[in-house]
Amino acid sequence: MITLCLVNTYDKLKLHEAHLRSIARIAPICYAFDFHLALYDFPFWKREEEVVDAVCDYTTIGEGGKYLRELHESGKFHLIESFESRFGEIVATTSKPDESKKISLDDIARFRSAIFLFGLGRKGLPKDVLKKAKYHFEATGKNVSLETCTAIGVVATLIWVVRHGRHKNVSETRVL
Repeated sequence: MITLCLVNTYDKLKLHEAHLRSIARIAPICYAFDFHLALYDFPFWKREEEVVDAVCDYTTIGEGGKYLRELHESGKFHLIESFESRFGEIVATTSKPDESKKISLDDIARFRSAIFLFGLGRKGLPKDVLKKAKYHFEATGKNVSLETCTAIGVVATLIWVVRHGRHKNVSETRVL
């Protein structure tokens, strides 16, 4: 099981348009690649149904929230307060990986399950979350910082490609 997880680093006190827009953008990606979607540290919601309703009422992205609803109905949408073991390896996506935690596409190809964390906000993932992550993944090969939704698209595609054997030799693949 692969899970893409938005980590709320934007605002914990109040729901903003950026929250809804980012969720609406990540849901079709998770649906298309058959990934789970998790939201971490979104305290203004208590149940997944509340999120689905809010996103569907807000957006036309992803066919008006259709893909988020599909994820929810298939048990692939989760509001989480901790990084539970059922999600597998914890991988922080970052342009500044700790060299001792840095992983390659080869490593990703071997994971049975993993949760990939994406910081929602200008500052990226908080230091405590980076510490909790067993692994760090830098997707560009050049330590280029990407906007959250761009990073989600790049990382999701790379995961799908390496896990489905759509590459010739992962160890020779240069990313971007």
